[in-house]
Amino acid sequence: MFKKPFSIGQSHKVSGADRKKLRRALEKTFGVSEDGLEALLPAKVGELECAKLASPSRVVLYLHDGAPILMDPNGKGDYVPTIFALWRLPTLLPQVYVKHPAVSRYIVGGADLMLPGVLLPSGGLAPFERDQLVAVCSPGNAAPVAVGSATMAATDAVARIRGCGAAGPKGKLVELVQHYGDYLWSDVGGRAVPNEGFLADGVVPVGVSSVEATLTQVNGWCGHDDGAEGSNDDWTTDAGTGGKEGAATDNSAVAAAPSSSADVDAAAGQVRAMDLRSEAAPARTAAEGNADERLVGGNGATGSAGASSSGGGVSGEDAVDMDSLLECALLQALHRSVKDTDLPINSSVLWNQHMLPARPAGSTLDVKKSKHKKMSKFLQAYGKQGLLTVKEDKHSGDMIVTSVNRTATIYTEYRPYKASATAAAEASPSAGAGGNSALAGGAAPSSLPAAGTGAAGPSVASDELRIEEVYKPGKELRPVFEELGLNSEALYSAAEAAEVAFGYVKAASLEQGAPDNRTIVLNPTLCDALFKGLIKKGEIFPTHLAKADLREAFMRRMHLQCRITKGNQQVVRKGQPPAVQISTEKRQGNKRVTKVVGLEPFLVDLEQVAADCQRKFACSTNLVELPGKGAGHEVVLQGSFLEQVADFVMQQYGIPKKYFQVKK
Repeated sequence: MFKKPFSIGQSHKVSGADRKKLRRALEKTFGVSEDGLEALLPAKVGELECAKLASPSRVVLYLHDGAPILMDPNGKGDYVPTIFALWRLPTLLPQVYVKHPAVSRYIVGGADLMLPGVLLPSGGLAPFERDQLVAVCSPGNAAPVAVGSATMAATDAVARIRGCGAAGPKGKLVELVQHYGDYLWSDVGGRAVPNEGFLADGVVPVGVSSVEATLTQVNGWCGHDDGAEGSNDDWTTDAGTGGKEGAATDNSAVAAAPSSSADVDAAAGQVRAMDLRSEAAPARTAAEGNADERLVGGNGATGSAGASSSGGGVSGEDAVDMDSLLECALLQALHRSVKDTDLPINSSVLWNQHMLPARPAGSTLDVKKSKHKKMSKFLQAYGKQGLLTVKEDKHSGDMIVTSVNRTATIYTEYRPYKASATAAAEASPSAGAGGNSALAGGAAPSSLPAAGTGAAGPSVASDELRIEEVYKPGKELRPVFEELGLNSEALYSAAEAAEVAFGYVKAASLEQGAPDNRTIVLNPTLCDALFKGLIKKGEIFPTHLAKADLREAFMRRMHLQCRITKGNQQVVRKGQPPAVQISTEKRQGNKRVTKVVGLEPFLVDLEQVAADCQRKFACSTNLVELPGKGAGHEVVLQGSFLEQVADFVMQQYGIPKKYFQVKK
């Protein structure tokens, strides 16, 4: 349900009376005892908030002390507990264990649980019926990994597993509703984890360093149930989605699920005693784990902090050389995401949409900690090396990359690392789960973006401001996106939109029949998408279009949006955000004040800005409400600090220079 990014609309605090109703509903639906209710949703402790997802979604979330513990998928009172609720009360739902911790990596990736990936203890599965909610757990770890709906009863599942024969069982057992690693966990839940066994790529017993470590440790990390059934000797770890190819080759390493009520109670007590932790654990294990080739170089050799520019690695365990890390992120972006059709490209767009997603997992990019200190100096340095051609925008002062020399030695010698080792993969473990459906009867080209990938974005520090220019398809383009199996309501970057345009040309074979290789034939769908409403009455619709003009014509039908993200907050607004206006005004006598207007769209706390400016400039500050409904507030400083305030706000809150207007 939360495999793709989403935004929250209205929210409000839940009254005491409504909280009582919610507790009674939970007691009636799940048979929760009074003690269980206090663990799940205390009667008087903590703040309960109700939040609705933005239209057209009808999902309602209930957050207790900021943790999304319940969701109502259709807004009709059909409550579903999240993994955050199950971490508070693990025994709330029947538990199903995966066969091996290696299978959990596919659950974390958003794959449904298939019968070959289910651990069948000697006592059978916990009783549940079809369509009943169940919790999915990993052996050796008491905290559930996911919550989902059973596609068959427990008795049917046991019969299938026991009667499968040598070929192994087939079919789906649990269809996931919410899981660790999805966007609810990362964007709303604060990337919290119940224990150290929750890694970036799977869930293992506490104390185990990685999923791969469970493949070599047989009985040292968990209890062993000699009576476990349904084992298959031909399981591998190469591929799979919780199915036959997703488990270890040695099934003696499989942990037994709790088989008695005493075991379950003990597990519940263990989880309740654990404190939810921050995202540090997943980030650390992603950097430390050697499973997904944590080296930046991607050549199998151990990296070091002082890696060379030609594809050397940066180890997550060593002190990072920021210059090398920035260089690796730049080269990775140039190889993987920055295409010649994207040029010229603004330095802020290059940073936000390309370099940040390309950085190694568990790492943080900070130009200020490098020898360059500024992004402009960083790009100019590679301009002198012959890799980039750059120029400065006279109006905004930003550096523009106009071309990339892909024959430069530094570019050709670099070896890109795998996507699974990047921060983008860490931030979106379920990327590609939705995938692209078939195009015109064939498979979707691998170059096309998954639906809404432009809306995901990389994981960032909690106080890091990200401003992205994204685009939403206009109504004329919807048939094109639908034929490609893409979401026409999602947001796409300019590069992704261009890929959609050329992907459609390839899928519809529009290059065939063209007079030359620089021209495409316009079929009715693409012709209407690009020119309907633009061709005047009496004029003839074009039948051909130059490839060089396709991108511009396609982007003309895409609506510019601006997505601003800071920590768990995110807003999307049409067009560009209004500029931050800084001006001075003369008051009584020779006194002057400095006014700052327009910070609200950048998710900045104005009270914090006023306090920071008061300390920085040793002056009196206050907030003044602007006239007009919804006009916002302005920060007023006693004194003239025009240039100083602009520089301070840029550095302190990360707002790019191009969004400022300084009126002298």
